[in-house]
Amino acid sequence: MKMRNENEECYSPLMVSIGPYHSPGHHNNLREEEIPKVSMARQFIQDSGKNIELVYREVEKGIQNAREFYNEIDMKGYDDEQFTRMMFLDGCFILQFIHCVTHKYENLEMTDRQVAAVKRDLLLLENQIPFTVLKSLTSLRYEKDGTNHGMKHVNDFLFFHILNPKVQPLWTRKLLWSTVSLLLLFLPIALPFVLSRTFIGYKHSLVFLSLVPAFSVMELCVLIPACLLWLLLRKRRRASGYDSQWQPDEEPAHLLQLLYFLFIGSHYIEGKSSYLATCLEKFIPPKCKPVDAQGRRGHYLYYSAKELKKVGIHFMSSQTSALTDVKFKSSSLYGTLNLPSITIDESTRSMLFNLMAYETSAALNPLWVTSYICFMDSLIDDADDVKELRSKGIIINFQGADQQVADLFNHMGPFLEPDTSVYNDVKREINEQCESIVKKWVAQWQQTYFHSPWAFIAFSAAVVGLALTATQTYYTMHPPKNNSTR
Repeated sequence: MKMRNENEECYSPLMVSIGPYHSPGHHNNLREEEIPKVSMARQFIQDSGKNIELVYREVEKGIQNAREFYNEIDMKGYDDEQFTRMMFLDGCFILQFIHCVTHKYENLEMTDRQVAAVKRDLLLLENQIPFTVLKSLTSLRYEKDGTNHGMKHVNDFLFFHILNPKVQPLWTRKLLWSTVSLLLLFLPIALPFVLSRTFIGYKHSLVFLSLVPAFSVMELCVLIPACLLWLLLRKRRRASGYDSQWQPDEEPAHLLQLLYFLFIGSHYIEGKSSYLATCLEKFIPPKCKPVDAQGRRGHYLYYSAKELKKVGIHFMSSQTSALTDVKFKSSSLYGTLNLPSITIDESTRSMLFNLMAYETSAALNPLWVTSYICFMDSLIDDADDVKELRSKGIIINFQGADQQVADLFNHMGPFLEPDTSVYNDVKREINEQCESIVKKWVAQWQQTYFHSPWAFIAFSAAVVGLALTATQTYYTMHPPKNNSTR
């Protein structure tokens, strides 16, 4: 209740009212005349090619079930005819707005700021209409061959225009590391030639040149498994993705609930494993996680992103944008925390507040959105933490300065209590990584000599130069004996 009172503006519409709770009679400050709701509803009827009476009667069929969607006290001022007109007008407006945003943006008689405000208003918990109304309208306009294609438009709108997941391609860094990898690839083959040129003597040169086949075989032994692993990872990355034809197991109550399903990851499909993946799973069974005797350690995380970086924990964007796709992989040298990408803009704060409000009011278990915000709040202390996550494509900042993103999570997190079952294993493994002294030393060594490709090249060149100098010094002091033949 305290959070609601301090953030009342996040729950009230700015441009358009949907349903009875914020209708013009109840919300006098709403400038609804700025939004051409009637004209867009008329355009929806024209594009559907159906008679307006037919569409209206279709909405009227389920009006009694739709009334049960709202509080009886708020419905006393509306008779069935008034309520039906409201559902008809709001439903046609929502679907025509979605159609224009996803397919015919030029048909929207709105400014970009108004479009952004309407997107925000459509996802307020108290600004919803029953999903059955939208489904009945989409069936009249988009249903073909027994399939309601209107759900695809709704899913695409919520996923690509609301969640808007993006991955920032770090082309410069990828190019540098690709160059380093290419140099390392040909180093075992080129090294014998370099050594043969270093030393004088025909027979001694032949000794080094004779090592070329051995180095080539070693190269193939490393290269072939690496290529197979790369193909496996590439195929598995393609196997999981967004399915625009996805239908939830249960029909959502409203548009915000459908967004919630998309946000937590119900829209992702598990692709079929390749033959290679199936074979590897037979020979390499999945690891069984040990039971945590001190399970409470994983419930809280006390390290920010820049602090985790200092102990050798790297950040990487997850393969999906689902809140459930948070993973931590630990190795003997470093750890990798995979986080879903999230786009931050002016409407993100309102969206998160309303998703949490729905999560709480529906008594869902577990509390994914609430726990995700608390998890991000623990990772972000200031603008430097946001900069680190942004550089990895985890945060896409359209709001402004990085400090504004930090303030967004820092102002929400302290008022929330996360679900202890969400991200528990991830937090526990991160805490174990941070407590390892050996991994801290390794992380410091890596940051000193491997913080960039150029530092790694300089370090490798120094090692090779030192090895060549030592070898040349040895053969200068102990030259090979030439056996004379008679």
